[in-house]
Amino acid sequence: MKMPDTIDSKLFAPCGVNCISCERYQNPCVGCLIGDDGKNKASLKCKIKTCFDTKNFSYCGRCSEFPCPLMKKHSKKYVKRHDLNTLNSAKRIKTTGIGKMMMQDREKWVCPECGGVIHFQTKVCSECGFKQNI
Repeated sequence: MKMPDTIDSKLFAPCGVNCISCERYQNPCVGCLIGDDGKNKASLKCKIKTCFDTKNFSYCGRCSEFPCPLMKKHSKKYVKRHDLNTLNSAKRIKTTGIGKMMMQDREKWVCPECGGVIHFQTKVCSECGFKQNI
C-alpha cells in the first residue's frame, strides 16, 4: 500500500497508534474508530476499545482520567514489543492537535525509497521491503 498524501484522523486509534502504520490495517482491519470488520479476537477484546466505546470521546488523550492504568499498561507492552510509546503518542493529541499529528505521523511512516507504508511492528516498508532504522 502506498502512503496517501493525507491521512484521515479516524485512522488515529484511541490508544495512540496510527492505524495506517499497522500491518493489520486493510489486512483486513479498517481501524478502531471506523469499525470492527476484519479485527482479530484480541483486537475485539481490547480493553481500551471497550473503554472508549462507553465514553463520549474518540481519543484516550482527551479523557479526564488520562493517563489511566490501562493506558500505561498498554503503552508499556507496545514499547517492549514494538518500540512504540503509545502513551506519548496519545498525549500528543492535546499538545499538537489531530491534523498536525497525522501529518507528522505520515512523514514518520512513509518509505523514503518508494512512498509505501512502513509498519511500526516490523519497521519494514509494505511495498519495497526497505528497513527503517528508528
